[in-house]
Amino acid sequence: MTAEHEQQEQGQEEKDNNHTENEAAEPGMTKVFSNKMSLKLPQGLEVQSNETSNAKLVYTDSHNKVKLEMKHDPEQMMSDAGIDGARLKMRAVMEQDSEGDKLEWLKDETQLVHGKHIAINEVIIPSKKGEGTYHFVAWAELDGALLEIDFTAPANEKDDWQKAVQEMIESIQM
Repeated sequence: MTAEHEQQEQGQEEKDNNHTENEAAEPGMTKVFSNKMSLKLPQGLEVQSNETSNAKLVYTDSHNKVKLEMKHDPEQMMSDAGIDGARLKMRAVMEQDSEGDKLEWLKDETQLVHGKHIAINEVIIPSKKGEGTYHFVAWAELDGALLEIDFTAPANEKDDWQKAVQEMIESIQM
C-alpha cells in the first residue's frame, strides 16, 4: 500500500467517524434497531421495552393513553419500491376492521423522506364507547425488511400529538 493510499484511507476513516459522531450529536435524535435507524421521538414518551429478538420497541406517555410501537421484522422481506402497496393493503385492512364504522381519513399517502419511501395511513377510528382513537401508521423498508411505526392516542388528544408524530416521520434516517 502506498503512503498516499494510506493517507486517503485514514482520511476516509476520519470522515466516517465524524459522520457517525455528528449523527449521534444531533439533538433529540434516538438510534434504534442496532443503530440502523435514527429518529426524533415525540416529547413525553418513555421507553417501555428494550430491543428484543423480534425487534419491537414500545413507548408510552406517563398515563399509558398514548402508545408508539416500532416493529422491524427481518423475516418479512420488503423493498423500498413495495412500500406503497403495503399502504394500500393496510388501508383496506383498517377499513375492514372498522366493522362498518366510518373512518375519518386524515392522510393516506407515501412520502419520500431522506431518500426512503415511507407509507402513511393517518385516521380517526370512531368508538361506540365514546371518543375514538387517533391512529398513525407508517411503513418503510429497513435493511431489506418491513419496518412498522404505529402511534395511537385518544382522538381528543390528536392536536397535541399530530405535529410531533409528523416531525418524527420526517426526521427518520436509515
